[in-house]
Amino acid sequence: MTITELYRKQTAYINKLKKIEQFINSFQVVDGTEDYIELTSKPNSIIDILKELDNLQNEYCALPDKIELNNSLDILSDMEEDTEKFKVSILVFLSKYEHQKTENSKLSTKSHIKLPDLPLPTFSGKFQEFENFKTKFMSVIGNNYSLNVSQKLMYLKSALKNETALIQSDQDNFDSLLKALENRYENKRALVDIHIAGILSINKLHNENPTQIRSLIDAVRNQMRSLKNLKLESNSLSDAIILRVLNNKIDKESQRLFQSSLTTTQVPSLQDFLSFSDLRCIQLESVIKSDFAEKSIPKKNKSPSGVNNSRWKSFLTKDKNKTSTAVESNLNQGQKACVICNKFKKHSVYNCEMFLNNSPLER
Repeated sequence: MTITELYRKQTAYINKLKKIEQFINSFQVVDGTEDYIELTSKPNSIIDILKELDNLQNEYCALPDKIELNNSLDILSDMEEDTEKFKVSILVFLSKYEHQKTENSKLSTKSHIKLPDLPLPTFSGKFQEFENFKTKFMSVIGNNYSLNVSQKLMYLKSALKNETALIQSDQDNFDSLLKALENRYENKRALVDIHIAGILSINKLHNENPTQIRSLIDAVRNQMRSLKNLKLESNSLSDAIILRVLNNKIDKESQRLFQSSLTTTQVPSLQDFLSFSDLRCIQLESVIKSDFAEKSIPKKNKSPSGVNNSRWKSFLTKDKNKTSTAVESNLNQGQKACVICNKFKKHSVYNCEMFLNNSPLER
């Protein structure tokens, strides 16, 4: 290998060390799984750099004596020293995480409440679900030091459903299978297309339904958050385009009210539309609750003329005898009943049928 090629390799390792230094300077110890995963990968990278620097030093020493090295060996020595310092800094960060993890476990043992076991995450092949699956799986299984690589592989295979269960890797081990999944499903272009299509395919609303409006704005916020996680930030142009799409998705009355809420000719932002939709849902829910409360108030019994009359309640009974008696009592108010048959009939006592049937003359 020529001296020029060795200089290039040395420059490449200098750039790698600069990136590690930037990571260490900007790193903050927080209780986050993603930060912990990234941190645990750094020691292996540093060990690999140290090995490469040692090989590079041997290649420099193998060059003919007539070639000027221009202090290259001194530079390599300084690089190795910096690398060792970076390694110590990473190990310090890891120790703080382990200490925090130990403290959390002590607190959990003091709790007398038994929490239900968390189900293991599964993945069925949807691009937009892979990142979430990977984060959950690594926090529960991948970074569980009590499990060996064979056990982790078995858990990973059992978590893959449908078409993902058929994915093959170069080697039958945990790291190789996880890498195969990352190569297939960490597809930024496909993910962007899926999230944009999710916004465009939102169903059109025809009624002023607060539940449907909330579902619409939740779907938009979810897709926009996913796009932001893919490092695609929104701007005034994207807001105007998405706002045009969403304005045609809501009902006509909500469209009219949104346009009425705008006080200038400036193009509103997507956040303006979402805030309006939140307020619109609150207003519609208040109206629905008021209508329901009014309908739930029982109405008083009223006569056909609209005047309250408790006497008409007797007509609501299902007993025919009681009904007829009530009708008769209302029709014969002011008349005297026969002392023998006790009926409101216009007859004298001696003309009463009961009297005649029981009379000695009749017999």
